Amino acid sequence: MLSIQIDDPELEKTIKHAFGGNDNLIGNAFVAFIQSQTIKQDVAISIKQLDAGNATPLKNVMRDVRAKYEQ
Repeated sequence: MLSIQIDDPELEKTIKHAFGGNDNLIGNAFVAFIQSQTIKQDVAISIKQLDAGNATPLKNVMRDVRAKYEQ
């Protein structure tokens, strides 16, 4: 289990305002944020690879994306 401490009173106030005291909602929002960051990083890497001339057929890309993100 991961525990995160927030030492910024303004951020803590914003989180409490948005989610109340519901730890499940906060946890779910954090997970969604981390997943979106991971996807953004993957896209950025893909763009760099494409710019470098390392293209992959779309069929293979879609297969790999589904395998990675669909559960």
